[in-house]
Amino acid sequence: MNLSGNIKRLLTVLASVVVLISAVTAEAGIPTEVTINKSVLLNLKNPAVRVSVANPAIADLTLISPKQILINGTTVGVTTILVWEKGNANPSFFDLQVLDAIELYGPKDNRQLKSQAKYQVESQIHKFAPNIEVEFANKTIVLTGTACRQRDIDKAKHIADAYAEEKVVITKKAEVAGVVEQSKEEIVPLVLDHIQLDDKCSEQVLLQVKVAQVDKTALKKLGFSAMVKQLDGEGFTNLIGAPSGSARRFGTGHAGDGEGENIAGNVVGLGSLGPLAPYQLGFSYFPEGIGAVLQALSTKGYAKILAEPNLLVKSGQKGNFLAGSRIPYNVVTSTGGTATTSIVFVDVGVKLNFAPEVSDNGLIKLKIDPAEVSTITGTLEVNGYPIIDTRTVNTNVELKDGESLVLAGMLQEDQIRTMSKIPLLGDIPILGALFRSTENDLKEKELVFFITPKLIKPSAPGTKTELPTDKELTPEQERELQWIPTGE
Repeated sequence: MNLSGNIKRLLTVLASVVVLISAVTAEAGIPTEVTINKSVLLNLKNPAVRVSVANPAIADLTLISPKQILINGTTVGVTTILVWEKGNANPSFFDLQVLDAIELYGPKDNRQLKSQAKYQVESQIHKFAPNIEVEFANKTIVLTGTACRQRDIDKAKHIADAYAEEKVVITKKAEVAGVVEQSKEEIVPLVLDHIQLDDKCSEQVLLQVKVAQVDKTALKKLGFSAMVKQLDGEGFTNLIGAPSGSARRFGTGHAGDGEGENIAGNVVGLGSLGPLAPYQLGFSYFPEGIGAVLQALSTKGYAKILAEPNLLVKSGQKGNFLAGSRIPYNVVTSTGGTATTSIVFVDVGVKLNFAPEVSDNGLIKLKIDPAEVSTITGTLEVNGYPIIDTRTVNTNVELKDGESLVLAGMLQEDQIRTMSKIPLLGDIPILGALFRSTENDLKEKELVFFITPKLIKPSAPGTKTELPTDKELTPEQERELQWIPTGE
C-alpha cells in the first residue's frame, strides 16, 4: 500500500511538472520585426480563432485570411501579439519589435540586431578608435566607450553627424549684466557624446610658461639688439643681446631646426653685430631651457618675471591660468523705468587660455586664446568704473616637443620727466630757467610670453622623477651667461 501511494504521488508531481513546462513553452515569444510605417505578413500553421496585441499604439493587426495576419508598424517600440489557433487551448506568443526607418536588417552578433547604419558608423570609427561603441536611440545617435586622443573623439562625432538625419534648433543668448544683447538659432545633429579619454593611453602635454616684462629702453642704451642663442649660437631675435658664436636670424613662424641666414658670422662680443630688426613672433629650441637667461636678466634689473606656471593638460583638452584678482564694480541697468544694480566681476592680472593637441606626426598643435596681461590704471570720475590697461595676443601654431614659442611685441611706454636745478637760484622767475634743466625720458617696456610645450610620457616603474629644483647649471651654461652685462 505504501509503495502504491508513493507511485501515485510521484505521478502527480510529474504531471504538474509537465503542465508547468508546457505553460512556460507556450509563453516563450517568437521574435518578429517590422519597420515603422511598413507591413509584414505573419503565416500561421493553423487557422486563427482570435488575435490580440498588447499595445495597439505600436502596431495594427489585420486578419486577411484564417492563416495570415498583416502587421503594420505604427510607432517605434516593442509589444506582444497573442494568437489563438483552432484546436489549441493556449495562445501563441509573438514578441514584436517595430524598428526605426534607418534600422534595416544587417549583421547579427550574439542574436542581437544591428542596424545597417550602426554597422557602417562603427566600421568607420573602429579603424582608428576600436573602443568606441555606437547606439541608436530612436533618431539619436549615442557614442560611448573610450578613446586615447581627443582628435579621435572629434573624428567619431563628425562621422556620426553624417548619419544623424534629425536636427534640433538651439537658441543661444548672450547676457551681459542681466541684459540680453543677441540671440541666434543653430541647427545641430542629434548626436550625444559620452566618450571618455582613457587615462592609460591618453597623451599629456606640459606647458612651461614664463611671463616677463623686459626693460627694452635699457637694453637699447647698452647697444643690444635682442638675440637669444643656444649653445651653438642659434636662436631668435627681439629680446636680448647676442654673445659670441654664429648668429642666425629666422623669419617669423620658422621653427628653430638649425636652418637660417648667417647674419654676422663668427663674432666675438657685439662690435661687428649691428641692430637686428625686431620680430613680433618667433620660436626656437633651447635644450637647456630659457629660464636661466631670464633669471640672469632679472638679477641684473633688465627684466621682471611676472609669472612662471607649469600647466599639465591632456591632449585636446583646454587649460587656463590666472594670476591676479577679480575686481567687482556696479552696473546700473534700466528696464521699464526701474533701475537695477548688479555686480559684475572682471579678471585683472596674468591670464592664459590654451589648448594643446598632439598630432599623428608628433608635432604639438598649440592654440593660445588669449595670452593677456591687464592692470588697473585708474577709475572713471562719473561712475567709478575701473580703467583697465590690457595687452593681449592670440595665436595658433605647431611646435616640436620642447620648442619655445615667444609672444612679444606688446609694448608699454612711460613718460618720465626729471628736473634738476640749483637750490634757490632755480626758483627765481624767468632767470631761474638758466639754473635748472629738464630731461624727458621715455621708458619702453615689452611684455614677453615664453611658452614651451613638452610631451609627457609615463616613467618606468621605480624611476626617480627629477624635479626642476634638482637641476643645476653646468660650467658651460654659466659661461654662456657671462656676456650679460651688469646693472651698474
